[in-house]
Amino acid sequence: MHVAGIDIGTSSICCVVVDTQSGEQVAAVGKLNDSGLASANEWERAQDPERIAAIVQELIGELGGHWDVVAAVGISCQMHGVLYVDGNGDAASPLYTWQDRRGDCQFDDAATYSGYMRSRTGYPLASGYGLVTHFYNARCGLVPQAAVYLCTIGDYIAMRLCGSSIPMMDASNAASLGLFDLEARQFDIDRIRELGLDPGILPPVAVADDPAGRTADGKLVACAIGDNQASFLGSVPSLAEAMLVNIGTGAQVSVFSETPDARPGIEVRPFPGSGYLLAGASLGGGKSYALLASLFRDVLSAFGEAPAATSSMYERMNEMAEEALREGGTRLRVSASFFGTRENPAATGSISGIDESSLTAKQLVLGVLSGVADELLGFAASFPGRLRSRISAIAASGNGIRKNRVMQQLLREKLGYPLRLSRAEEEAAFGAALYAGVQAGLFPSCEAAISHCQRSEAYDG
Repeated sequence: MHVAGIDIGTSSICCVVVDTQSGEQVAAVGKLNDSGLASANEWERAQDPERIAAIVQELIGELGGHWDVVAAVGISCQMHGVLYVDGNGDAASPLYTWQDRRGDCQFDDAATYSGYMRSRTGYPLASGYGLVTHFYNARCGLVPQAAVYLCTIGDYIAMRLCGSSIPMMDASNAASLGLFDLEARQFDIDRIRELGLDPGILPPVAVADDPAGRTADGKLVACAIGDNQASFLGSVPSLAEAMLVNIGTGAQVSVFSETPDARPGIEVRPFPGSGYLLAGASLGGGKSYALLASLFRDVLSAFGEAPAATSSMYERMNEMAEEALREGGTRLRVSASFFGTRENPAATGSISGIDESSLTAKQLVLGVLSGVADELLGFAASFPGRLRSRISAIAASGNGIRKNRVMQQLLREKLGYPLRLSRAEEEAAFGAALYAGVQAGLFPSCEAAISHCQRSEAYDG
């Protein structure tokens, strides 16, 4: 039996096919996510869901015969973002992504939209969360008249694959929208009503083994799950004994917990099936590195030099960081909160430790990478001691680690554990495929799927 996993990321979309008997990934295709939409509002971040759906279909076509023998399909998607669908299940709005900042706009003289919602409900909400976006839209008359449900982009793609008109949402994605009761695994309808919102726009939350549906040719389509949970499934050698560090467009560190242990600054996210992920999420990560690359392009332009292609720029920056590590000496200390934090959107970054030997381009690159790692280290230190004590390795995912040897070294040094890099490069898509196998009954549990399929993975410690 073969299973497929589709990962809908902020900057790329990919699809993999896994042989459940051997545990091997037998096919993988991917494309850039070029669905971004321009906006007159500097705080708005939106993508075109129809373009995303078209890219998914293009990838399925590229898989050819591999797709024909797939029995079940899993979907992983960027979390927190939301779009509206009409009664036919068609998109009635753009996808407002997790990077959208309308929740940071002023609600009244005392608070922003997200701040007002936090104080009114007691939930840890932030700009970019789907129900914060919806609250702003509802108050400002921006909810489309045709809207019947809201959902994540993963739910929308599942609907398109199944030809259904009503989205079905897994708890892992539902919780990422906010105002979600972790114990009941349902939206907190009372708090939603208190904000003046109609809970009827929320889709049903899947229970137990509910699938999203089936394709026209009979493939089971599992409900879409969050990319954090999918990456965890596709990267770790076991649920309980590994910590996942992911650096993509954003960055996060997460551990599995049987119970929803709430800690300041730590998000509690339902895990598919049962249990939870405790996650510390940064708004920076790969975005911080991209910001530094933009600075270097500006400098080159200011001196009349033509900037290199983006890929070449990153390659040279990586080389500079390696040179700085080899040379040693005083390091710049960089706080990489260039995009604020979930708790404090107004937070800014800083640079210290500047002297005549450290004020160099290569030290700045190394400092930014170290600052990104330090922020994740701070989150990791906040995890409950009982969970940290059972960790034996760090599983790493995302191109911000996979393609950067200096970041790998920094994480090993700062976290004090071996670093494991999976041979399956598209970890979230791989994890989504494993979850589809569980939903289809090809594996008895997520732990069993990990044990069977990760045994064939090669790790670099």
